[in-house]
Amino acid sequence: MQEHIIDLSERYALKLNENHVYILYKIELNENGTYQRKGGAVCKDLPSLLDKLIYCELMNEKVETLEDMRNVLHAIHSEVTRIAEIQATYAQA
Repeated sequence: MQEHIIDLSERYALKLNENHVYILYKIELNENGTYQRKGGAVCKDLPSLLDKLIYCELMNEKVETLEDMRNVLHAIHSEVTRIAEIQATYAQA
């Protein structure tokens, strides 16, 4: 099972299980200084994963303008592109 950390306005952990299903967790910092996974949205494919990330990030109260939205979408695109490149490397190995 592969796991990737995605840093946007929030921190997420993305797991790809043996059935090629994506599981997206939000990672939150606890009061004692440790991180904990919250939730666990199941995304059956990459487009549904993108939809979930876009929804979570655009619901952030810091996104107020179209420029903010463009920056968020660009950041998501960069993170997902990086993950796709890593997965392609694993597939070739």
